[in-house]
This record gives sequence, C-alpha cells and structure tokens, in this order.
Amino acid sequence: MKPTLEKAARFLWRAARNLLCTTPYGRSFLFPPQSLANHFGRSDADYALSVFLHHYRQLSAAGFHAADRLLEVGPGRNVGTALLMWALNLGRVNQPVTMILWDIFPNMVVDADALKRAARALLDSPAFIDVQQMLPNDRIDQTLGAVAQGELLPDIRYRVEPLRSFLLGVSEADKFSLVYSQAAIEHIWNIADFWQAMIHLTQSGGWHSHRIDLADHGRRETNYIEMLEWSPLAYWLTMRFIPGAINRWRAGTHLEFVTSQGLQIFSASRETREALPIPRSRLNPAFSALDELDLRTTALDLVAVKTE
Repeated sequence: MKPTLEKAARFLWRAARNLLCTTPYGRSFLFPPQSLANHFGRSDADYALSVFLHHYRQLSAAGFHAADRLLEVGPGRNVGTALLMWALNLGRVNQPVTMILWDIFPNMVVDADALKRAARALLDSPAFIDVQQMLPNDRIDQTLGAVAQGELLPDIRYRVEPLRSFLLGVSEADKFSLVYSQAAIEHIWNIADFWQAMIHLTQSGGWHSHRIDLADHGRRETNYIEMLEWSPLAYWLTMRFIPGAINRWRAGTHLEFVTSQGLQIFSASRETREALPIPRSRLNPAFSALDELDLRTTALDLVAVKTE
C-alpha cells in the first residue's frame, strides 16, 4: 500500500475508534477495564525495584536526601516503588511519611493486604540485594519486613480522580516535598495544566523526578516519531478520547515550560536514537523545524527543585 493510502486508512480507523471512545459503552468495548489495567504498567517486584533505584540514583546525584510527603503520578499497577520510597524516607525523617498515588484509571487495589504482599515480594526478589548494597544504612529491609508481617501499616493512599478534583483536594499544608513519575506524563493530554498543577502542589524547595517516554507508543521500533506526522486537528480527531493517548510535547518543550513555572532543573538526561526514521518533510510543520536532537530524543529523565 502506498504511504498516502496507508496514512488515510490509519486515519479512518483511528478516527472511528476515537469516536467510539466518546461513549462509556464504546470505550469499555474497545478497552475493557482489565485490559486497561494490564496495559498501564507492570506490577512485579523486579520492575518496582528498578524504578525505585532509577529515581533514587537521579535524585541522590542532585543532592536529594529525604521527603515527608510524596506523590507518585500514574503508578499503574505498581505499588512496590511507592512502598520502597515510603520505607526509605520513613527512616530518614523524624516524623510520619505520607505517600499519595494518583491516577485517573483504577488499575489496582491498595489496602493492608496488598501492601503486605508487595513488601514480601520485594524482599523475596533477587534484585532486592541491589537496594541493600546501595543503601546499607537505611534499614529498608527491616521496615519492609514489618510491613510484610502486618506489624506496620504504611501511610500509602491511592486516589483515582481527574486532575481538577485532585488539585482541589490538596490543601496548602499538604503540599508535596517530592513528586515523581515513571513513563506516565506522556499520557496526560492537557499537559500544560498538569505541569502547572503539579508545580503548584509542590512545597517551596520540593523535588521532582520524572521519566518521560517520548517515543510513539504504537511504532516505537519502526517510526518513533510517527505521531508527529499528523496535523493538530487530525491528531485530535484520532486520539483525543483514547484511554492513555499520548501528548506530543518534546523534551525541549517540557524543559522550557517547567523552568518558566518555577522549577530549577538539576539534571536533564536524554535517550536518543542515532538518526531520524523518516524524512523531515513527512512531519507536520509544527514539528519539522524542531532541533534534530529534540526529534531524536525518545526519553527524558528530569530532576528539578521548586525555587519559589
């Protein structure tokens, strides 16, 4: 099939799918709840440990030590990373530690039994030795052991609600000292609203650590910037109501925006490809003039502090 005909066929199929998703029935038919839960992230202990260690390395290299109110954005089915973050910070501050998990899809249950199982799975994972070796003095194993035995109940709360409701539900006194996410921000459609809300909810001097996946999720291996080919209207018509549809912000856009909103960037590490998968001429004009580094960037690791 010729590229033009193929793109037209993709547009018609995606537009029809997007239209069906405007109704609860159509959305549940195309994206059953259990299928969505499986789609949004892994739940195994090894994955939780790798995410925890990734963010800990990024944060500690920038000078982070501890936080008492933490927010994880878009945890999917992964409660293990939050449990590790809670255990680490509990041992480093002289007060209770609260962890909030915020999502817009109900992908898991977070209760005492789920936390006990997650703690046991983390302790039983061969990868847990990496945590013990990196953080030998933090006694995370003792804290998780108490959770696994039911002797300690972590203050980990799971909130599933739209951004506006979540924003209104956090008081000035409850602002966060650490906000982090793993491959979640790219799935937020109104991304400027999200960044403004998250920065507003951060304490002065509070930290951010985010891993943002910037590759097209459908054609990652063959054309990782396929989503940049569509006009703004065509992209809206094909993706706006799809659960988990990705926005099209590039790394440079994220960095410029958060800086303008009061975050001081400590580190911004990019994962890049060696070459563009398609000619620039195939990109929509809104993206074709971008710096090539931005187009070749497939992931961004961002660590920042709120200065105001």
